[in-house]
Amino acid sequence: MQAGFFSTNITPPIGTMQAGNYNRQYIQGLAGSMKVRAAVFEQDGLLYAFAGVDCCAIDRATIAAALEYARQQAGIQFAGHIISASHTHSGAAVSAFFDFQLLQKADPKVLALLQDSPLPDPWYNDWVRRQLASALIMAYKSLQPCLLNSGIGHEDSMVFNRRFYLKDGRAYTHPGKMNPDIVEPAGPIDPAVGVLGAWRPDGSLIGCLLNYSCHGTTHGGRLTHADWYHHAEQTLQKLFGREVGTVILNGACGDITQVNNQSFSKDTGPEISYKLGFRVAAEAAKLLVSQNKHKYSQLAAASCELPLKRRRPSSDSVTRAWETLARCSTSTEPDAVFARERLIAAELARLEPLRLVTLSAIQLGDTLFLANPAEYFCSLGLKVKAGSGFQNCMLVELANDIVGYVPDLEAFDPVRGGGYETVLTAYSNLQPEAGDLIAEKLIEMAGKFKPEQIPATASQEPGSLWDYGRRGPDLH
Repeated sequence: MQAGFFSTNITPPIGTMQAGNYNRQYIQGLAGSMKVRAAVFEQDGLLYAFAGVDCCAIDRATIAAALEYARQQAGIQFAGHIISASHTHSGAAVSAFFDFQLLQKADPKVLALLQDSPLPDPWYNDWVRRQLASALIMAYKSLQPCLLNSGIGHEDSMVFNRRFYLKDGRAYTHPGKMNPDIVEPAGPIDPAVGVLGAWRPDGSLIGCLLNYSCHGTTHGGRLTHADWYHHAEQTLQKLFGREVGTVILNGACGDITQVNNQSFSKDTGPEISYKLGFRVAAEAAKLLVSQNKHKYSQLAAASCELPLKRRRPSSDSVTRAWETLARCSTSTEPDAVFARERLIAAELARLEPLRLVTLSAIQLGDTLFLANPAEYFCSLGLKVKAGSGFQNCMLVELANDIVGYVPDLEAFDPVRGGGYETVLTAYSNLQPEAGDLIAEKLIEMAGKFKPEQIPATASQEPGSLWDYGRRGPDLH
């Protein structure tokens, strides 16, 4: 097996449309660089690609264009790929939160609503496409023989479920720090730090794939920054060498952030971003130096498109949404925002009642990566891992497309459900059962793979007493 890593720059200039909000906002300054981090693996002439893009979301059209650039410029095609958004909220908008191409067929009245939505700058999207292609090409050109090792560590000190049940029995997103009505979290966290390292035969690290579940909201503000992913990469490069590649693939964190609602702690800022990135990378580093390296040869992939229904608002709720928009004084008022989102969601459901959701799997030796394009709830990611049949299973979200929040079914319960992830928007509009249907399909796909087994070493004879060790004690 061979592996190659490479990264390219996608730092946006001041004034570029920023992602991470339903309203328009713009980059106001530069606090750190943004990157595409790519890895290519080869076995028996077949190529498999991984990439993490420092952005909030990346759609299938952008990814398809980048893969086509790579084919045109270098003649390379991939037998499988997992290309995901890091989900930093401190970067520029690469893709819209909805299918912008589909909405070109929308009713003109609805299409006019997009003037208030954070649409990406076309020139920036084009640049990211080309830089993603460049990173993949250069990773391919960097291929070299490798050994692999992998493992799952534990880091739980800075991640929290942001949804809580309050005393009224309902679930709320970010109910307020130390709110006295908080009863308990409405979901789990996933403290697993997954890492797969690619090593040269001389024992030096070529690069690694890192998987962890936390929103990219640790840095905050209107300055560009790659969030905790940047600090994780920097820490690993300080430990293993400046040229070491690090592809960071976010786990199921649709309801997981660094914000501790049950404390008055400070949860956002450069120091918080650094601390989380450092801790995750330190845990990964311990695994990298501890796990045995092997000459694996099993490299395979699978993908499918799962048709899922969109939620469609009633005609009465659409009428009320138009009335709300007319009543609100500004387009940025929360009521106006969610009315606008509901109207766009209704049009998407009319134009495309069934959404094809791309699911992907790539096996590297004893490790399986399972990818979906949602902001996937943590409980669902844990369900997939448990049913995968792999001890080293890494769930990757926001990969190969973007379909918005996909909560678990409990979040849609008419009595106990709630939280803004369940609100019908242009971003999040799949049927309530979508999360479980995705999980079931990913587990089914995982069943097609088996962890590669390394031949056991020859059995050894039990040891005998060491002559020096059996002597003593001498007291006189």
